[in-house]
Amino acid sequence: MTGQQIGLLFIQLGASCAVMLALGLSLLQAREERHKYRLYAVRDKLVYLVASGLLSETSTVFKVFYRAMNTYAAAIDSLTIVSFFKASLAARTELEKENQQRLSAALKNASPEVQAVIDEFTRVVMDALRYNSPMLNLCLSAARHFGRFFKFVRSIRRFPVPVYDTYRYYETIHGKVGQAA
Repeated sequence: MTGQQIGLLFIQLGASCAVMLALGLSLLQAREERHKYRLYAVRDKLVYLVASGLLSETSTVFKVFYRAMNTYAAAIDSLTIVSFFKASLAARTELEKENQQRLSAALKNASPEVQAVIDEFTRVVMDALRYNSPMLNLCLSAARHFGRFFKFVRSIRRFPVPVYDTYRYYETIHGKVGQAA
């Protein structure tokens, strides 16, 4: 091979890497937007349930979850790890303001359509949390594989993992909806 051919190969390699990087970034951005629009779709389904009369606008379930969905939507202008984490904590705090037992009872008494929408909301939040937080994925893996050790480390209050706590909170809501169905 001549020097010119080697130079052309390096130019082609550089161009190929640039194209692959642009495609990768575009794919990443599309996945982020998919989570955002799934949240909007779930919120629209909840509003549709109210409009169709299957859920009362004054019910605890509607008030709590509509506010939580709006909190996520308002805090997620550009879906990043930081913005999603802030939205997760804000929505979780909003949900915790309501009496947990009253909310659980309202979820159990809700129609299957309402339970399905709330279940979808918790799945969207949990998926987005897993997607946006490498730390959460590490914690979930550690909890799955090293359960006792992970509980011990978590019991030491110097090692709080707020995103893990938020994920587990939505997992319990997801479980309550699944039990009620």
